[in-house]
Parts: sequence; structure tokens; C-alpha cells
Amino acid sequence: MPLIALKAQVHADPQTEAVLKDAMFCATKVYNGLLWHLRREYEETGKVDISRKNLNRILKELPRAKGYYSMSVQLTRDEVREAYRSFFALKKKGIKQHEAPGFRRKGCLSPLKYVQSGFKIDGDRVTLSLGTGREDGVKQVSFRISQRPDVEYDRVRELSIIYDKVSGRIEARLMVEVKPCENNGTGKVAVDLGETILMACVFDDGTVLLYSGRMIKAIRRYWQKVRANLQQNSRRWKQVAHLEKKQVEQLLHVATSHFIAECVRRGVKEIAIGDLNGIREGIDYGDRLNQRLHTWPYRKLVNMLKYKGALVGITVRDDIDEENTSKTCHACGTVSSSNRKHRGLYVCSCGWKAQADINGALNIYEKVYQVSPVKGSSGRVTRPAVVSFLLGWHGVAEPKRRNKALRASA
Repeated sequence: MPLIALKAQVHADPQTEAVLKDAMFCATKVYNGLLWHLRREYEETGKVDISRKNLNRILKELPRAKGYYSMSVQLTRDEVREAYRSFFALKKKGIKQHEAPGFRRKGCLSPLKYVQSGFKIDGDRVTLSLGTGREDGVKQVSFRISQRPDVEYDRVRELSIIYDKVSGRIEARLMVEVKPCENNGTGKVAVDLGETILMACVFDDGTVLLYSGRMIKAIRRYWQKVRANLQQNSRRWKQVAHLEKKQVEQLLHVATSHFIAECVRRGVKEIAIGDLNGIREGIDYGDRLNQRLHTWPYRKLVNMLKYKGALVGITVRDDIDEENTSKTCHACGTVSSSNRKHRGLYVCSCGWKAQADINGALNIYEKVYQVSPVKGSSGRVTRPAVVSFLLGWHGVAEPKRRNKALRASA
């Protein structure tokens, strides 16, 4: 049964909100307490024991561990274990710039996580268990949530209560099992993700759609310039960061919704996307470009495609090895980084000439499905349709193009 993540706004009275924030603060104290004891053990023995048995022993010494639900405490413990496992894996690979897991900032409110137990949802009403050991005697809290009404789900598998430090609001994240949607399609499409070209999509009949990322780049550049003149983490700085985030998310929603609608119209059953794990470690184009690409919302884009695809019965695969797909000539198989010319043009000595992102998407398609989607002996794809989108409610939009949310041209 497909799983998707839903975001919901929490509506609680001041007393309930104060209790939730205190429980989230307890989660931070537990996380930092576990790290402090592990660091002390390392100083004394030269080893770090991250076994559950050892961490459970430490938890008994932490008074704040009684401030929230016991199963949530165990999930905080597992966060510490995973952080150290990632550190050990990077250290084993010889990646020196990664340091041991660090403490969370004083006053940080960590997520409260619930998996299958400790919570009850009845309509828009949520009841959370906080355990029986809190000093104030509060054992549970209840509040209302508001979420998107167009998603029907059978049950909630996981629930997280999160504090958004940018907006200053408490939010809920629900991992839900959605009702399977019948999809009789057989089509396939490969997607190459990028920056200037947000998505290069190649369908099994050779049709190509290019989704422009220029508007997202413009928004980010504009608000980065605004933030440069503000004191970091000031109230205005946070407001600007929040506005930028919302505008980028809106554009991602417009692009992904349009793409999924096209997939439904064309009878697509599966979408293949390159694996993004480790993409940041593999990028080295200089400090300025690295910083820009490292903050590009690739993962958010993939997650949107996953849950929107699940709602219409489309499977999204994001485990495809992308190695050399952008350097390889789709026609002859030659691997050469110099074949990527200016403005995303790919030209090979064999005569193959294509937009570079299309070339990468074709290689992803062939790697996954062991066949090329191009038609005819000439190996040509159809002329790409470029999909761009504009927002008319921020400082970058051109006045003449306001109120145009989506514009497609071939």
C-alpha cells in the first residue's frame, strides 16, 4: 500500500502548545545527553559504544527522558545511533571534512516522533501520549490539525510534531497509507534533474518535456540579496527565508503537478529518477556554485513526485545509478565530459547532438529499461516542449506577466 507524507498545521491552545514545546525541549536534552555521555566514554576508553544496550543504560541516567513518551525516547536514541553510523561510514571512506555528531543548539525544539503507537487521530482531532513521568503530571494532550482535504488514507503509520523555527509554528507530519489508485497504464518515463532545466523528461515514445528552473533561480537570487543586507537570524531575516521557501515550494508544486498530469494523460505507470544520495559529496565546481547546488531542493522535488504519483497509481523509482549519464553519448556510448558544450549542449564526434539534459535522461531510460526510447534509425527524439512557470506575487516577477502561473511553449 503506497505511503505518502502529509503536512498539517497544529491548532492548540497556549497551555497545550507550552506542554508540546516542553516535551520537544526534553527530546533535545535527551539527544544532547546521549552525545555527552558517548563523548566522555570515548575520552576514557578510546571507543564509542552505540549499542542499544549501552544507550538504554545512559537513558536511565537522564531525567528529561521522562518528559515525553517512552517510545519517542527510543526513537531519539535511534537518531543518535544513525548519526554515529553515518559518521563512521564517512570516516571509513576517508572523507575528512565530516566531524562527529554535534550537540543541538540550546533552546532547540526537537521533533516528537510516534510510530504506530502513542497517538490517536479522530477526524481532525489528535491525542498524544506523553508518558506518566512528567513533573507537571500531564499524561496526554489533545489538539486539532488542518490538512489538505483531497487525500483519502486508510491509517496513519507515523506522526511527528515539528517546530518550524522560520515560521515559529508547530506543525505535524503524517506518514499515511493511501488507498491504491487503479492505473492500467504501461508507459515509462525517465527524468534527469537539474538547475536551469529543473526536469528533463523523456517518455517511452520519444516525447520530451523540459521544465525550466530559471524562475526558481531568480527567486533564490533575489531573496539571497535581500538577506545579505539583514542581520542573520533576525526576525526580518527569518521572514524573508520563510517567504523564499514558500515561493520555491509553490513553483515546485506547479511543475510536479503539471508533470504528473501529463504522465496520467500519456498512460505512464512508472517514473525513473537518478539516485540523489551522495550528490553533494560528488559536486565540486568551486565554492560559489557548490553552495548554490548544495541548497537546490532536489529531495523536496522527488518527494513531491512520489506522493503525487502515489495518488494516481504511478510508481516513482529514485534508486537509479546516475554515474556518467551526463557524460555518455547516447548514440555511440563514448564517455567524455568535454562533449558537454556551452548552454547545456551535448555534441559528440559521432554526429550525435542534443540538449545535454535530454541526453542524460535518455541514458537513464536506457540504463533502467535496457532499451532506448528514441524512434527510427536516425535516433532522434521529438522536438522538446519547454514548460516554464511564473509567479506574479513576488519581487522578481515582470509586471507584464503577472497572474500567469504556468506557460508552456513548444
